Amino acid sequence: MKKKWTDPKIITNDVAKDGYFFLRNDIIEDIWNELKKGNSILLVAPRRVGKTSIMRYMERYPEENYKLIFWNVREIDSANDFFDIIYTSLLNCLNTMPRIKRKIKRWSIKIKTKFSISLENKYFKFKFNGDVMSTNHSNVFFKETDDLLTEINNKKEILKKDVINENVILILDELPRMLNEINSSDAIYILKKLQHWRQQPQKSEKVKFILAGSVGIHYVINKFTKRDNVLNDIQHIEFNPLSYNEAHQYIDWATRGATVTYNNQLKEYLLLKIEYFTPCLINLLLDEINKQAKKINSPDITMKIIDSAFNTVVRHNDYIKDWKKRLQDYMPKEDFDFVNEILIHTARKGHISLQEIYNKAVKHNKTTDYMDFIENLEKDGYITEIEDKYQFTTPLLREFWKYYFVNI
Repeated sequence: MKKKWTDPKIITNDVAKDGYFFLRNDIIEDIWNELKKGNSILLVAPRRVGKTSIMRYMERYPEENYKLIFWNVREIDSANDFFDIIYTSLLNCLNTMPRIKRKIKRWSIKIKTKFSISLENKYFKFKFNGDVMSTNHSNVFFKETDDLLTEINNKKEILKKDVINENVILILDELPRMLNEINSSDAIYILKKLQHWRQQPQKSEKVKFILAGSVGIHYVINKFTKRDNVLNDIQHIEFNPLSYNEAHQYIDWATRGATVTYNNQLKEYLLLKIEYFTPCLINLLLDEINKQAKKINSPDITMKIIDSAFNTVVRHNDYIKDWKKRLQDYMPKEDFDFVNEILIHTARKGHISLQEIYNKAVKHNKTTDYMDFIENLEKDGYITEIEDKYQFTTPLLREFWKYYFVNI
């Protein structure tokens, strides 16, 4: 009879939570430090490196006096729907904060004033002794939200001081994807209005934003504005991979109690195949190794099985393929052709020099802005600079480009 097989504790295609969430205290602390300074945040990292899992964790376990509201905005298809979501989120947030409700009640009794806060059909009302002070309902949700932000920060000094103590953090995930797929005029409008809110103290004191997205935010901004100054006022958070020691700890954590386990030699060989130590990339190999070992009912893995799993991930995994698709989705064809030629050269030779990049920029008529493309490839986790040469961050991407572009 076969022994019960226990899979590793990994998630490869969904948000990791509860027992599947590997706590990244360094990144979480960086985010909270910036929020406490009063900054909005831009959190950009390659897809599935764990940023959404971290944001959902922070939403579930906020620090005192903070309320985080998470929205995946990828399916939004207009500026009107976008501002509708933000407006409704703020109203629901104020209407469901127990701390605010308790303070409102105590304050109303103290000053013998009838005070209420209500949410009816997206209608926000403050009442003092029956006098309504509110935002005016209309179909233009930006104007409503603009007024609401001012209400939160400026409506009566005693209200601001004694009632609205909570800080609201709106997390907008998959922002670049949404911007790339909606009408360009709506995308520009959204970017500029978000910037307007962030730069107005009377609107932004109590409400901050975490703007998050996978590969492509820099291309999207350049596509619509030709520059990224609409994000210059946001604090960027680096989503660094795990260190070598942390990657060892992660493998131990993910395989604790699993049928397939790894000694130090196997862990070192596995990490050598990855180099860029994000939980997702490690999970891809752990998952494929587990599948192959399970298929033959043998928990004793070898380097040969690791090699086989690596090749399968490179050739047949949708996550790896998506790295190419993202560039194609966000870039005009002439830009993608230029960037892809750089990546093909890097895959074939193992690296590319600045002179070789410039030569390709001349060929593609990109000499005025070619280093912007290189910088964006670095930010998005495709390449990294080592001793004045650029190479892929991980052999998984290098071998993918070789398999699909070099060897054809």
